[in-house]
Amino acid sequence: MSSSSPSKSAALTLFAFGDDPIRTLVQNAQVNLQHCIDGYDRSVLLKEDFVAVGQSRPDLVLAPSGQNFVAQLRDLVATDHYVDIFLFAHGSPGRISIPGNDNDITESFLLDELSREKTGRSELPIRTVYQMNCYGQTLNQTWIDLGAKVVCGARYVNYYPNQFNAFAKEWQKGTVPFFTALRESNTDSSRTVMQALIAADGAAHPGPTTCPLLSTVLGDNACAKSYFLEHWLSAGEWQESMSGKENMNYSSYMFRAGSNLPRKDIPLMWHP
Repeated sequence: MSSSSPSKSAALTLFAFGDDPIRTLVQNAQVNLQHCIDGYDRSVLLKEDFVAVGQSRPDLVLAPSGQNFVAQLRDLVATDHYVDIFLFAHGSPGRISIPGNDNDITESFLLDELSREKTGRSELPIRTVYQMNCYGQTLNQTWIDLGAKVVCGARYVNYYPNQFNAFAKEWQKGTVPFFTALRESNTDSSRTVMQALIAADGAAHPGPTTCPLLSTVLGDNACAKSYFLEHWLSAGEWQESMSGKENMNYSSYMFRAGSNLPRKDIPLMWHP
């Protein structure tokens, strides 16, 4: 079978949290969407709104939905683009959650809507998939099966959405492989920021077992388990031998699939 190399780059970004205004403000502040716009021949953003003051805008802004996502990916593929996909949404095992009725993205939905019958290709020219959604690793193999060269996704709950900006800065250099950029973004300082927020939330919204004086839900104590099981993790996901902080790290670990070779400066090939 012959291979093909699309000639133009594209970014397809889904940003769909749908939370209360304060939480949405925090999430917007944590993610610099310019990384998903600049440096691409075409950029498509699925988001309820986008305000760019003195910055470049996406070529197209649409409401986030599963149907818009697959339609835009099909269009980019049909117009000779290879695509970097950036997913900023809540998730559960095998599912990317989008507010609204029948908007979610699941494995079966992707495989059906992006099948060869609907795209005309056996492999979609997807260069990378960065998944911020929780439980993203449950969809890693699906993206690879569709044609993605490399993908990452969190083991369980992703407590470190703030690591995207550091990842993107490395990736945008063009000479840094995807896995390397991902590793370099997982810093002590990025974890400390989010751990401090969890400690504060644990103090304000404790589980059934409250923490003793001078201890927090980041420690190795009963109140940590109580808090995380009440608000975040299932009993099967909680690691008994780890502290609250260590459980955050374990849960957020980004599983990788595919090849580390993809860099922004290296052309890639896909089967048509």
